[in-house]
Amino acid sequence: MLSVVNLVMYVFFGVLLAVLVLALYYRFKNRALVLSQLAAVFGFIWVGLVIASGMITNIGLAAVIKLSVNEPAQAMSLWLTVNIIVEGLGGGNEVVGGLWLLLLSCAALKSYQFSKRLNYFGLLIGLAGILTIYPADILTEIFGLGQIVWFVWLGISMLVTCEVYHKEAEHD
Repeated sequence: MLSVVNLVMYVFFGVLLAVLVLALYYRFKNRALVLSQLAAVFGFIWVGLVIASGMITNIGLAAVIKLSVNEPAQAMSLWLTVNIIVEGLGGGNEVVGGLWLLLLSCAALKSYQFSKRLNYFGLLIGLAGILTIYPADILTEIFGLGQIVWFVWLGISMLVTCEVYHKEAEHD
């Protein structure tokens, strides 16, 4: 069950994140080329880290389960090692995701995309992500929960602007 949860949380999210990073790059590139390119670089790095974290967790979990039958102490040691690696890649710090969100919000502000509130909220949450370099659980929680709100808000904004675009195209 834990393997399935990790697959969805990390690998599936990583794939969807790759689509979003690319879509937002194309949306911003005409008005904020350098910022959108830099944001895309950090976005794709984050995608790789997220997917790698999920795969390492699942492979590590399988090895721990197998080892725990005969060597429970070694299994616990292995799980702690796997956990440190996963946390280091991005589970415990969100610097790369925070940089992506911060740069993306700057590009959105520069290119007049989405509401200013959404973009300033993105700046705030991105900064919280960058600050997770300091090991304080509250910063990771702010980034994680803030990202959920930001992703939902962004999705709604993208749907609304897509509907407006299609209505304008029908009138032309």
